[in-house]
Amino acid sequence: TYLLMGAAAIALGEYLAQGGVSGLMIMRSVVKSALVFLIGYVAFLPYHLNYETFFSSVERTTNTTPLWQFLAIAGLFMFVICSFYLWQSRGVLASALSGVRPRFDSLIDTLSERQTNLAPRIGPGTLLALIATALAAGYFLTALAYGSGAGGTIIFAVAFIALILAVALRSLANPDPETPVVLFVALMAGTAFALVLGLDIFRVEGDIERMNSVFKFYLQVWVLLALSAAFALWWILRSTMFAGGRPWEYRYLWAGGVAILVVSAAVYPVLGTQDRLRDRFDGNVTPLTLDGLAYMDGTIYNEPEGPVDLAADFEGVKWLRENVEGSPIVLEANTPTYRWGGRVSIYTGLPSVVGWQWHQEQQRWDYRQMVTPRIRDVERIYSTEDVSVARDLLAQYGVKYIYVGQLERSYYSPEGIAKFDTSLAPYLSKVFHSDEVAIYEVLN
Repeated sequence: TYLLMGAAAIALGEYLAQGGVSGLMIMRSVVKSALVFLIGYVAFLPYHLNYETFFSSVERTTNTTPLWQFLAIAGLFMFVICSFYLWQSRGVLASALSGVRPRFDSLIDTLSERQTNLAPRIGPGTLLALIATALAAGYFLTALAYGSGAGGTIIFAVAFIALILAVALRSLANPDPETPVVLFVALMAGTAFALVLGLDIFRVEGDIERMNSVFKFYLQVWVLLALSAAFALWWILRSTMFAGGRPWEYRYLWAGGVAILVVSAAVYPVLGTQDRLRDRFDGNVTPLTLDGLAYMDGTIYNEPEGPVDLAADFEGVKWLRENVEGSPIVLEANTPTYRWGGRVSIYTGLPSVVGWQWHQEQQRWDYRQMVTPRIRDVERIYSTEDVSVARDLLAQYGVKYIYVGQLERSYYSPEGIAKFDTSLAPYLSKVFHSDEVAIYEVLN
């Protein structure tokens, strides 16, 4: 997405610099875009040489986005961006009206009072009524085509792309010092809506419905809409829309609407986080903080196999973060998905023998048959009382550190866990221990 946006931005810049389309403009755009691609590719060359993808095509999506859900998430951005483009499109609509003057002389004369420029006579109320009518019609037609659940996001995205293009073309036809900025914002907003539209038609091959397609691409939609809205808000506040006027005019209603949306959006980071903590950790609510690890203090996570004191568990994780260099492999318990398993790898960045089963199978699709045997081998290392079996498996997976905490003790046999301090001890070095956690280094 960003590579294509970069190429488009280069082309727009060359178009403005060269005064239009020409051979030189096309050549310079192609050369500069190729240079951006080459630099980006070389900078991430180790990634490209080692990365392997198993799903590289698209297919028709299985479901679409209800409009109310899209607006519930992006409503603040949409209100500001919509206001910006409605204000910008006054001249576009005026030009459209003036184009039918030969057929509607009397109507146009009445609207314009025989003035050539109609923009001053088309107020925001009229524009709002026009756009609301168009969106309502689009919503109805899309609901008929896709079912009431679709909610019109497709037609909404199409309408917005058309509006953005109209304003961008008008800016190109009548360039001024703000034209490059207006065009770049149009590129960001237009790309965001193109992604929204595309995700209601296609999904990445092999996705679960379209969960991962939406998850990844809507992160980009969020960034692009947020940046576009930030510019639009600044532009509106310095425009003639807020110059003069009486207190009861539309600009104050607009400012009130923005304030309500900002407050509404700001509720989630505070209350949403607390609600998630209450749900996940039996009512525990961490005080407001930017520390992403603060929730562990005094928190008990109730695994079905037994409770885990997160603060005590994190003592071992903290030791690994502070004392281990490089990327040695750490052995830790494997649990069902969406439990406390994988926490050592997650909080240290160090590789483990195997992660969450379904995630590993999905992300390494052609090798998914290797995941279940690894899970069984992790269980064998922890539970077996046979030293030779444990040593062979540790060597097979190149394990450097063995992590034993409350989670491991609750999942695996006590006799197997005990061997790390008895029969297997000559081959290990206990590098960390506390009341609840022990970490062993495997000796060469």
